[in-house]
Amino acid sequence: MSIALDFPEFPFEEPPGSISSLQRPWNGVLVRVDHIPFTTGDKVTFDVTVYSHAAGQTVAAKTQGVVRVTADTTSVSYTIPWEGVLDAVADGSITVFYTLTPADGSTSLTSQEAMVQYSRQQPGGTVCGPES
Repeated sequence: MSIALDFPEFPFEEPPGSISSLQRPWNGVLVRVDHIPFTTGDKVTFDVTVYSHAAGQTVAAKTQGVVRVTADTTSVSYTIPWEGVLDAVADGSITVFYTLTPADGSTSLTSQEAMVQYSRQQPGGTVCGPES
Protein backbone atom coordinates (compact mmCIF):
# COMPACT_ATOMS: atom_id res chain seq x y z
CA MET A 1 0.00 0.00 0.00
CA SER A 2 1.61 3.25 -1.09
CA ILE A 3 -0.30 6.17 0.38
CA ALA A 4 0.61 9.32 2.28
CA LEU A 5 -1.08 9.65 5.65
CA ASP A 6 -2.82 12.91 6.50
CA PHE A 7 -2.64 14.56 9.91
CA PRO A 8 -5.46 13.64 12.30
CA GLU A 9 -7.98 16.48 12.69
CA PHE A 10 -10.09 17.79 15.55
CA PRO A 11 -13.26 18.69 13.60
CA PHE A 12 -14.88 20.62 16.45
CA GLU A 13 -12.01 22.99 17.28
CA GLU A 14 -13.34 26.43 18.12
CA PRO A 15 -11.57 28.71 17.77
CA PRO A 16 -9.20 26.88 15.40
CA GLY A 17 -6.46 25.12 17.32
CA SER A 18 -8.43 24.96 20.56
CA ILE A 19 -10.79 22.63 22.41
CA SER A 20 -12.62 24.26 25.32
CA SER A 21 -15.73 23.89 27.44
CA LEU A 22 -17.78 24.97 24.41
CA GLN A 23 -17.14 21.51 22.90
CA ARG A 24 -18.28 19.74 26.12
CA PRO A 25 -15.21 17.51 26.40
CA TRP A 26 -16.93 15.40 29.08
CA ASN A 27 -18.78 13.84 26.10
CA GLY A 28 -15.39 13.01 24.54
CA VAL A 29 -13.37 14.82 21.88
CA LEU A 30 -13.65 13.60 18.30
CA VAL A 31 -10.53 12.98 16.21
CA ARG A 32 -10.94 12.23 12.51
CA VAL A 33 -8.76 11.12 9.62
CA ASP A 34 -10.11 11.98 6.17
CA HIS A 35 -9.11 11.45 2.56
CA ILE A 36 -7.29 8.15 3.09
CA PRO A 37 -8.39 5.03 1.16
CA PHE A 38 -9.14 2.74 4.10
CA THR A 39 -10.02 -0.84 3.22
CA THR A 40 -12.25 -3.33 5.03
CA GLY A 41 -10.13 -5.04 7.68
CA ASP A 42 -7.62 -2.20 8.14
CA LYS A 43 -6.79 -1.30 11.72
CA VAL A 44 -6.27 2.32 12.76
CA THR A 45 -4.65 2.87 16.15
CA PHE A 46 -4.93 6.37 17.63
CA ASP A 47 -2.28 7.32 20.20
CA VAL A 48 -3.44 10.20 22.40
CA THR A 49 -1.42 12.14 24.96
CA VAL A 50 -2.90 14.86 27.17
CA TYR A 51 -0.43 17.34 28.62
CA SER A 52 -0.89 19.61 31.61
CA HIS A 53 1.26 22.18 29.86
CA ALA A 54 0.18 23.98 26.68
CA ALA A 55 3.54 23.37 24.96
CA GLY A 56 3.28 19.59 25.48
CA GLN A 57 5.91 19.06 28.16
CA THR A 58 4.20 17.42 31.15
CA VAL A 59 2.25 14.22 30.42
CA ALA A 60 -0.99 13.98 32.42
CA ALA A 61 -2.69 11.05 30.63
CA LYS A 62 -2.23 8.70 27.68
CA THR A 63 -4.64 6.42 25.89
CA GLN A 64 -4.81 4.37 22.75
CA GLY A 65 -7.92 3.70 20.69
CA VAL A 66 -8.20 1.03 18.01
CA VAL A 67 -10.71 1.35 15.18
CA ARG A 68 -11.27 -1.61 12.89
CA VAL A 69 -12.48 -0.59 9.45
CA THR A 70 -15.64 -2.55 8.63
CA ALA A 71 -16.22 -1.22 5.10
CA ASP A 72 -14.13 0.58 2.48
CA THR A 73 -14.15 4.28 3.39
CA THR A 74 -12.08 7.47 3.28
CA SER A 75 -12.78 8.59 6.85
CA VAL A 76 -12.14 7.05 10.28
CA SER A 77 -13.00 8.65 13.64
CA TYR A 78 -12.15 8.02 17.28
CA THR A 79 -13.58 9.73 20.36
CA ILE A 80 -11.04 10.53 23.07
CA PRO A 81 -12.62 9.49 26.38
CA TRP A 82 -13.31 11.87 29.26
CA GLU A 83 -12.75 9.63 32.25
CA GLY A 84 -9.09 9.13 33.09
CA VAL A 85 -7.94 11.08 30.03
CA LEU A 86 -9.56 14.45 29.32
CA ASP A 87 -10.61 14.95 32.94
CA ALA A 88 -6.92 14.73 33.96
CA VAL A 89 -6.22 18.33 32.88
CA ALA A 90 -7.93 21.68 33.29
CA ASP A 91 -5.54 23.53 30.99
CA GLY A 92 -2.98 22.07 28.59
CA SER A 93 -2.85 20.40 25.20
CA ILE A 94 -3.71 17.19 23.37
CA THR A 95 -1.56 15.43 20.78
CA VAL A 96 -2.69 12.62 18.52
CA PHE A 97 -1.05 10.49 15.86
CA TYR A 98 -2.30 7.26 14.31
CA THR A 99 -0.91 4.08 12.84
CA LEU A 100 -2.58 2.37 9.90
CA THR A 101 -2.12 -1.39 9.84
CA PRO A 102 -3.37 -2.52 6.41
CA ALA A 103 -5.55 -5.61 6.14
CA ASP A 104 -3.45 -6.86 3.23
CA GLY A 105 -0.45 -7.39 5.54
CA SER A 106 1.68 -4.65 4.01
CA THR A 107 3.86 -2.44 6.19
CA SER A 108 2.15 -0.29 8.82
CA LEU A 109 2.32 3.47 8.36
CA THR A 110 2.37 6.13 11.08
CA SER A 111 1.09 9.69 10.66
CA GLN A 112 2.62 12.87 11.92
CA GLU A 113 1.32 14.23 15.19
CA ALA A 114 -1.42 16.85 15.47
CA MET A 115 -1.71 19.13 18.50
CA VAL A 116 -4.58 21.18 19.85
CA GLN A 117 -4.74 23.46 22.90
CA TYR A 118 -7.14 22.19 25.55
CA SER A 119 -8.70 24.23 28.33
CA ARG A 120 -11.65 23.85 30.66
CA GLN A 121 -10.86 27.14 32.41
CA GLN A 122 -13.76 29.58 32.52
CA PRO A 123 -13.57 33.34 32.87
CA GLY A 124 -13.24 33.99 36.58
CA GLY A 125 -11.11 30.88 37.17
CA THR A 126 -13.75 28.13 37.47
CA VAL A 127 -13.20 24.84 35.66
CA CYS A 128 -16.01 23.32 33.61
CA GLY A 129 -16.99 19.67 33.82
CA PRO A 130 -20.01 17.41 33.38
CA GLU A 131 -21.74 18.92 36.41
CA SER A 132 -21.20 22.57 35.41
